[in-house]
This record gives sequence, structure tokens and C-alpha cells, in this order.
Amino acid sequence: MSRVHHAPEALTVARSLCIPVRPWGGESLPSYVARLAQANRIPHTALWRYIGVPHRAGASSTTLPWEATLNQPAAARLAVMSGISAERLRRALPALTWSTREASVLPLGVPTVWMRQAHSPNAVICRHCTLRRGITTEVRAHLALPDIVCHRHHVWQTPKPWDVSPVPEIERAQQSLRQLRRAHGSHIMARCVRDARWIIGGWVHLPGREPKFEDLWRHRRKELGLPERFRSWELPAHIMTRPEVVTLASALVPIHLDVGYLRGLGLQRWKFKAHLRARLGLDPRRQVKGDPLDRFFYVVQIDRARWRNPRSAMITETATPRIAQ
Repeated sequence: MSRVHHAPEALTVARSLCIPVRPWGGESLPSYVARLAQANRIPHTALWRYIGVPHRAGASSTTLPWEATLNQPAAARLAVMSGISAERLRRALPALTWSTREASVLPLGVPTVWMRQAHSPNAVICRHCTLRRGITTEVRAHLALPDIVCHRHHVWQTPKPWDVSPVPEIERAQQSLRQLRRAHGSHIMARCVRDARWIIGGWVHLPGREPKFEDLWRHRRKELGLPERFRSWELPAHIMTRPEVVTLASALVPIHLDVGYLRGLGLQRWKFKAHLRARLGLDPRRQVKGDPLDRFFYVVQIDRARWRNPRSAMITETATPRIAQ
């Protein structure tokens, strides 16, 4: 969307479209507007012009992985055109709720749309699930960590669908992650997963440090058809290491429940390290030079304030704000 100082469409009286479209739970605004426009056979760029005046240049409404921020008049116009109440839209479209906190930079009196890059790529919902509801177009939505894998069809949904049915332990790991969220809440879960990914990423970068991980991940890559070369923060690494990440995240819960947990261990910290290695199925007595667990303890000690901050728990594969994970 380019900067436009006058948009007559956004200043006319909003009218309901002929065909209403139900939003998918957690759907992104660009995805919903694109589906609404397609159902009514109008260009989605034209529908955006009716919703509000573009606020900044640089983002394109044709780029579905982006997200939109709407001020209150623009959100009201979308509710009228979709034929769905504003409260119902707000429950189904998270970006409308986020807009109440992020729209302070937008004008108050004129319907305004701000297209911006999402916090990270959002998910393409499982094709089988959308077809069951009669939706033939692609749906993008913001998913929390435990919902990344479609439990019905065993599909990893972000940033694009990937069949994980050949490796059933990934689905079992997702069930364990849901239990972790129910037991300790989303904030503790997000921070534990952040720490676990940071640790496991050390072994992904140099898998030869632990031959068991090297063999296990090579087998999963082969079963899932993942590429051989990738970085530790990319999608293949997230998929193939998910069982170990969830196992380690569950073992790290005491660190976040008790601020002084590691300090209280003192010289007995090696016992906690042995416990973590045992949970991962590694030899608890083996001392490996450059062990990611040792580096983790060191970083926590020197940067304790950041490590306790829930807003620093960046989860890369969802576009959900960190505080909503």
C-alpha cells in the first residue's frame, strides 16, 4: 500500500457486502479480507481502500504474511461490510484486539489501515481442516505453540503445512506441550521453550557432540523429507527437534518457578545438569567440551534480568505477540 492522502472510498458510508464470510479462529486480517473479497468477487485491494486510508508506504496488502492494524473507525467499517458484529470479529481476529494497544500512532477521526510486517511468519492452516468447513482458499492464522501441529491430520502448519505423520513422537510432544501450558500457563511455557530451543540449537549446530542426537535427527530428516542443509533457527530444525525441545522445556520449569533455583544449587549444579541430560536420554556422567548446557548456565548467571523477562521469550514460527504466547 502506498501513501494516499485522500481515499473517497474510505470516507463513504459503509455498506454490508452481499456474501458474509465467517472468520477462522485466530485468522490474520489480510487473510480474512482476502477471503471476504474473493467471496464477493471484488479485488481485495479495493476492499482495503473501503476499509481505511493507508497509513504508511512500504507494505502491500497482497502480501498475506503481513498483518494489519486498524483504528477504531476502520474496525467499525469492517464489521459493517462483513455483516458480523464487531465483538465477534474481535474474538476471532486477534489483530483487532492488538490494535487497541498498537493503534496509538494512527489518526483518530479517519478510518486508517496500517499494513506492517507481522512479528514473524504466520501459519497456513491445515488444508484438510479448511476443506472440511467448505473453505477452498488458503487461510493464514496466528497459532500458539501447542497448536502448531494439527492433531487431527498430523500436519505442521507454520510457516507452511508439512506432514509429520511419519514421526509420531512429534504429535506426542505437542500433547505434552499442551499439558505444560495447562499446568503452568503460557508465560512459563514460552520461556521454557525459548531456553530449550537455545540449548538444543547448540547441538543442532554441531551434532557430532552427541552421536545419539546426530543419528536420531538424521533419521527424522529422512522420514519427513526435510532438507539436509539448514540453520538451527529454520523450520526443519524446529520440526526435527520438537520432541527434545518439549522434553527439555518440561525439565526447565523449576528454573522459572523459583527465581533463586540455580543460585540455591550452588556447587551441586552438576546434579541438575545430569538430570537434564538424563531426561534427554543422554549419558548423565559424560562431560563434553562445549556442552550447550554449560553455556546456558553461564548466560543465565550473567544475564539474569533478561532471562526472567517474559517479553524476551521470542517464539519464531508464530506471529502472535510474545505476551500472548
